[in-house]
Amino acid sequence: MKLNQPSINLLPIAACLLCVNVFAGDLPALVPVGNPGNISDVSGYGAVAYEYKIGKFEVNCAEYCEFLNAVAKTDSHSLYDGRMDGEYGGISRSGSDGTYSYSVKDGWAKKPIGYITPQSAARFANWLTNGKGSADTENGSYKISSDSVTVPNHATLAAGKTVSWVIASENEWYKAAYYDAKKGTSGGYWSYPAKSEDAPEANINTGGPSDGGNFKNSASAYGTFDQGGNAWEFNDTKSGDKWGLRGGSWYQNDNPGYMQAGTRYDDYCGKWPHYGFRIVAIGGGSTASKN
Repeated sequence: MKLNQPSINLLPIAACLLCVNVFAGDLPALVPVGNPGNISDVSGYGAVAYEYKIGKFEVNCAEYCEFLNAVAKTDSHSLYDGRMDGEYGGISRSGSDGTYSYSVKDGWAKKPIGYITPQSAARFANWLTNGKGSADTENGSYKISSDSVTVPNHATLAAGKTVSWVIASENEWYKAAYYDAKKGTSGGYWSYPAKSEDAPEANINTGGPSDGGNFKNSASAYGTFDQGGNAWEFNDTKSGDKWGLRGGSWYQNDNPGYMQAGTRYDDYCGKWPHYGFRIVAIGGGSTASKN
């Protein structure tokens, strides 16, 4: 899937919402996923032996902008892409190398971040794991060296005494989207991530992203939103240089079938406006979360 690169439209800062004042000091909103030890679906996905918390929404522009302002004054890891300031992006950059600052475009704070790679998502997870601020992005839940990422064992992290943040694993993502402990007599899986066997109303094939949670009737059994539509979401299942993707998006060629439990893809780490991610917190301790 490929879009023509839109021209960059540098907006004046006065027209933007400074992200340092949005969600400053907060963590991404999470919902708990219990029922540890559930069985997998017939597909083989969805079994998770531990409790965890997953993003209620996809990581949005305001959250990613706070990250950029904290760690990308010199953007040595290409965490920012100039197309984030274009037609399909929500973050502007000003200043020069060493003094870069970032701001959210008006109306984009709650829309999912796009134009990111799995490596950028892993660095975001490390930043959260290490306490935000000017925290290390290269070591944490993920070990990153020259964009080579070592994916952690989530079960090992879940058994730890401290909280670790990760990109959702494919099983964590699948369980949160499709599993329902109240389905049938002993729990089971829905075909779509809205407690439904039919495609729910969602942001599919609309031509642009929407605010997280905009489709109120599309919540999963655990209370996540937009696991169908809005943005394709990376998970940290790797096959060579490819990373897993699930969920479908607003992109013009997507269709409701992309939201189905049986639909999965993997892709290289290209930056596309309709590729995002969802975060997970695992392990002991507390994870403060805004509502």
